[in-house]
Amino acid sequence: MVYNENEIIVLMRASDPKAFETLFRIHYQPLCLFANRFLNDLELSKETVSDVFSYLWEHRTTIVISVSLKAYLHKIVQNKCLNIIKRKKIENRYVDYMLRTGLVNDNTYFDKITDAYYSKQLGEEINGAINKLPERCREIFRLSRFEEMSYKEIAERLSISPKTVENQMGIALAKLKAALNKFLTFFF
Repeated sequence: MVYNENEIIVLMRASDPKAFETLFRIHYQPLCLFANRFLNDLELSKETVSDVFSYLWEHRTTIVISVSLKAYLHKIVQNKCLNIIKRKKIENRYVDYMLRTGLVNDNTYFDKITDAYYSKQLGEEINGAINKLPERCREIFRLSRFEEMSYKEIAERLSISPKTVENQMGIALAKLKAALNKFLTFFF
């Protein structure tokens, strides 16, 4: 059966799998190509679009679509791709930082990490280690390393002393080094 956009939305909200399947068949491939324009990685693009469709199905009863269904899907995919790019940028900055500061100093490890699997695993491990830092410590670390603020600028922004910033950075670096050394030892 052929559905128009409004029928697909109504039937999908009513949990009609045929309508959702029609939606998927029509939009999956074009959305993968659209995502690939951002990500330049076809497998990651397919995974991203599949995640969008999973989200759409899981939230089918509460989603409000105020534009065309096609435009809505493209916007969701675009936002998801931009989030992936942002996360990769942060991961790359941290890996660069690790190399510059000697947290990891054997470049042979990073030859292996260029493999996509290891890069993804390292990125997840870095994000996990950063997220486990105490809230204030995490905030100070991100301001220093990702926004490239000086200790003095951070102290002024957060209304704390530069010495507190320095102490919190010491704590953050020690915890991150411990967490990431375990990861690197496990893989290598």
